[in-house]
Amino acid sequence: MSSNSSALDDSENFRILIATDIHLGYEEKDLTRADDSFNSFEEVLQLAVKHEVDFLLLAGDLFHVNQPSTACLERCMSLLRTYCLGDKPVHMEFVSDQAEIFKHCNNPIVNFEDPNLNISIPVFSIHGNHDDPCGYREISCLDLLSSVGLVNYFGKQTNLQNINISPILLKKGSNKVALYGLSHIRDERLMRLFKDRKVRMYRPEEDTDQWFNIFVCHQNRVKRPGTKHLSEEVIPEFIKLTIWGHEHESLIDPVHSSSGKGFVCQPGSTVATSMCEGEAGSKYVGLLTIKGTAFKIQPLELKTVRLMHFETIHLSELEHDLEISKQVESFIEEKLDQIIVCLQMKHSGHPKQPVLPLIRLRIFYTKDTQFFNTHRFGQRYHDRVANSNDMIVLKMEKKIYEKKKNCIDSETLEEIMENQEMENIEEMINVYFKEKSNDEDMKQLELLSVNGMAEGVSRFVNNQNSESIKTVIDYQMDKVKKYVTNQDDLNENNILNYIDQFRISRSQKVREELQEMQSVLNSEQNLTPSTSRQSIIQNQSSDESVNSDENQQNASSSTRTRGRGARSGRGSRGTRGTTRGRGKG
Repeated sequence: MSSNSSALDDSENFRILIATDIHLGYEEKDLTRADDSFNSFEEVLQLAVKHEVDFLLLAGDLFHVNQPSTACLERCMSLLRTYCLGDKPVHMEFVSDQAEIFKHCNNPIVNFEDPNLNISIPVFSIHGNHDDPCGYREISCLDLLSSVGLVNYFGKQTNLQNINISPILLKKGSNKVALYGLSHIRDERLMRLFKDRKVRMYRPEEDTDQWFNIFVCHQNRVKRPGTKHLSEEVIPEFIKLTIWGHEHESLIDPVHSSSGKGFVCQPGSTVATSMCEGEAGSKYVGLLTIKGTAFKIQPLELKTVRLMHFETIHLSELEHDLEISKQVESFIEEKLDQIIVCLQMKHSGHPKQPVLPLIRLRIFYTKDTQFFNTHRFGQRYHDRVANSNDMIVLKMEKKIYEKKKNCIDSETLEEIMENQEMENIEEMINVYFKEKSNDEDMKQLELLSVNGMAEGVSRFVNNQNSESIKTVIDYQMDKVKKYVTNQDDLNENNILNYIDQFRISRSQKVREELQEMQSVLNSEQNLTPSTSRQSIIQNQSSDESVNSDENQQNASSSTRTRGRGARSGRGSRGTRGTTRGRGKG
């Protein structure tokens, strides 16, 4: 991307294959889509071999969950062993302090210099928000790959008070590359650290201007409702190229950063993990060639990716009126037949590219008579579309929805999520119960906390932790039971008052409640459920106690403060837990 980029043809040039958001294991239990992520990853590795790259650079989310299944790990390791081990010599030199770069690893040595390994294509990777460290000793699945020498895991930060990033320094002939890695950190925390000047990137002491500086990160790039993002403005001026992970839309061609200093390349994901417009295009990886301070990126389109079509249809904007559901179904059926034929013509012919496409039609309707059962309709296409169950999404037009929202009591969480375009689970849960709290006849959460449930649902959705919701419910029920049964004058007449007392006191400690729930969920990964819950309940019991005078006062006034206390707890939006992105991440 400079005036002399046409001269990039020397044998000493760096050739790097860049990719991100592989999401191995996504939908691995779906018989139709189980192989999609692995087929794409194998094609990425095959391209690395074909183009004889010096190394493969991954910008996070190699795995879809931070505790992948044994089958997923085995397939990943088998692919890396097949394509990255061999006798082909590595023509670059690792000149930085390996003990510093890999200080978080059990074997702090780059794998192609390990005498016990025979590496032909080194793989360098940071972790993303899906495969981040967790549990005892904060281990990531990338730590496992690092321990067996298949991946060089860098960019992991063990101190989140001060971020110090030492670059990986690589030399190939006269060419020099400095690789800065920053694995995923919550955007709110990271931006605060940048603002407080607590993020430092160290530069080589010698020939500073001769190094080609690459920054690899895995963060939100654009601001969305309810989320923070990493501003391009904070990236240091000496960074020549930023490889941006987490965003799934493929924008492989480098563009000037918003600060005007350097370039940004967003490879996008290699597999579609959400049915949105940004995922519907072609998927790419990039072949990065570097000579001196000049570079170019050649887009390489993946041929094994399952084809996807996304379209939004407003029934009110069609030329002919569709008044009843039968008419709408006939229109959609005709539309789908056209789409499927069009997608069949786009098939690459690659033997591992799936035949059945992904289709998402988001249809906005204005009349109740236009609504129909989308699941039943989708069954007609079970042998023609990979996602027939969620192929059609019906939404009420926003203007109509806003009018009806004030008069409909049974608004579902799904409709609130769809129409208000929430971006994280915690906000959806909070908004859902806030909507309910406006209805005097609607029963609220009495024993469970909104913030605790939000954290449990977030872990269930984003980390596929099947036990998280049950853990939250069991823990919070045990805690309420312990508080109530410890009251000396407990009887059937005042038990509800004591429950109200507990709920009110808890609503005034939103941050503590959330931190406590996060601690419980983390502990459940390493301790038995009864041990971890009981120990934390005992440690927290003193904090939840209310003196006898306050008990009597609250008991007498619980009826008139019940709604107010509940709303005060749910209204605090600044204390939600970690957002683990949808895989725009």
